Amino acid sequence: MHDQLANIICSFLPKGSNILDYGAGEGAFSQRIHDLGYRVFAVDIEQESFKASVPFERLDFNNNSQIISFQQKYLESFDLVLGIEVIEHVENPWQFIRNLKSLVKPGGWILISTPNVTSWYSRINFFLKGRFHQFEDYDRHYGHINPVTEDELRLICEQSGLQVKQILPGGWLPRLWLSCSPKALLINLLGFWGSFFMKGLYEGWCLIALIKKPGD
Repeated sequence: MHDQLANIICSFLPKGSNILDYGAGEGAFSQRIHDLGYRVFAVDIEQESFKASVPFERLDFNNNSQIISFQQKYLESFDLVLGIEVIEHVENPWQFIRNLKSLVKPGGWILISTPNVTSWYSRINFFLKGRFHQFEDYDRHYGHINPVTEDELRLICEQSGLQVKQILPGGWLPRLWLSCSPKALLINLLGFWGSFFMKGLYEGWCLIALIKKPGD
């Protein structure tokens, strides 16, 4: 999905623009967009695992005092703020998007991705188990606590004074694949036939949202 995200950024943002990678993980995507010619600054909760050669600052996204201090320091400083696979990890997704908004310049951009809990696969998983895909018990240990749908993401952005320009599927989720497991094959067949009747974004493992902050 990094290829897809990089192509999106290059399609609208001039090289040399200031980008904040808000939740950079080990820094693989930070390094990629840095190598493409952008000025990248990265933040995340763990500095020890960060490997990219870009400026980095430690930040706990569930610590309000740290967040407020960071916002005051970098208020409206960036042309683009990335929230790649982060919103599902935070306790308050509404406040998370407001935080991103405060860090973007007027007229700047926000790019968010999150697991697509309305994919055909996740819908079948919910039908069979009552749980969204990537939000089951074994997903808790790596921090997946807040599933966010396309509709909710649009609502949060609109209520926060942001303009949603596009929400598209991210990652390749085939409509059908064969499996040696009878259970997996049943899920795949149910999803394939059911997808012809589904509305909304049922394709893609993730959602990618391109959001604009209005200018002054």
